[in-house]
Amino acid sequence: MARKNGGMLMVEHVINAAKDPNCILHKHFQWDDTKAAEAYRRSQARQLIQKCIVTIDKSPDVQIRAFVSLVTDQHSGGGYRITADVLSDDDMKAQLIHDMMVSLTKWRKQINLLDRETLAIIDKLEEVISTNRKQWTTSDASIFNS
Repeated sequence: MARKNGGMLMVEHVINAAKDPNCILHKHFQWDDTKAAEAYRRSQARQLIQKCIVTIDKSPDVQIRAFVSLVTDQHSGGGYRITADVLSDDDMKAQLIHDMMVSLTKWRKQINLLDRETLAIIDKLEEVISTNRKQWTTSDASIFNS
């Protein structure tokens, strides 16, 4: 499909091809409009949750996500937790840090496609997280309780 369209694969190309019940992609789509509409609204809700930010009173120029999704929660039905609650709980904070390291590993694989120089940034991030992991999981999150 991409080659037929100048090397560019567009969402519309995939959907149009998948409309054919004989296309191998057909089974990967929800063709019941009621169910598809509900799934789309769920996707929109996720996007809204991910865009929610809070500004920290003690550092007004610092904004963070209001909610985070932990991998352990994703495996048991999903949902988002209040970031302040996660940062106030050592176990959840440790899970968040672990999730960050997993994300960095994924980024490393993608960045490796580009150049070695960029990998140095990931190396530094991994070093900072590893070095500070213990400190971060034992510090309190009082900045959220002001």
